[in-house]
Amino acid sequence: MGGIMSITGEPDGPPVRPGASLGDITGGLFTAIGILAALQERERSGRGQMVDVSMLDCQISILENAFVRYFATGEVPKPLGTRHPAATPFQAFPTKDGYIVLALSWGVENQWELYCVTIGRHDLIDDPRFDTPALRTEHHAELEPLLIEAMQKKTTAEWLREFDAIGLPCGPLNNIAQSAEQPQVKARGMLVDVEHPVIGKLPLPDTPVKLSRTPGGIRGASPALGQHTDEVLRELLALSEEDIADLREDGVI
Repeated sequence: MGGIMSITGEPDGPPVRPGASLGDITGGLFTAIGILAALQERERSGRGQMVDVSMLDCQISILENAFVRYFATGEVPKPLGTRHPAATPFQAFPTKDGYIVLALSWGVENQWELYCVTIGRHDLIDDPRFDTPALRTEHHAELEPLLIEAMQKKTTAEWLREFDAIGLPCGPLNNIAQSAEQPQVKARGMLVDVEHPVIGKLPLPDTPVKLSRTPGGIRGASPALGQHTDEVLRELLALSEEDIADLREDGVI
């Protein structure tokens, strides 16, 4: 309903589901933000308030680029594959052994010229069709095959070394297994081992929020329904075992 599937996928292809549950995840994130905002306001006013978060609203909010383009131009955004709607080259390119994502930005001096020299296409620098980011986007269908041909001459690792050396923004297009093995992911502690009651030891993604004084993180697998009910009632509400048994007998818990 939010529209994201209509702009996800390859040009002229069918709608494609994003690879993550964006409706659920954004709903949770914006709910957390709303709660924190309400708690902060309560410190000033001393009053509580209802936090109203809709999953549809959340999807609309993260499509800000698509909605702005639609209302500014009147053109309905369509799937573009991996490329950016306004900057070119800004997409995933096939290499000799995989893919690399290149992201040349608007207004950064000499990026296009450096890129053309590095891939051995000096001739593209003076081509009037590709003189500006807007023109390169307009003539993307003509430019893309030329860049793909050049990019397929070297491996992803070779291009990464060359582009990093001259400061071009780029990165490897990793699969999930490759992403899990990245040194930066390990250095940040983003995958932690937890004990799952059925599977056993299971690595899970940790929170990306790193607090210096009060660090948090995953302490275990997702609990089963009602797994901690008694513990919560004992520790937070100071209920006795008899009280808890009465609640259970009455169908309250």
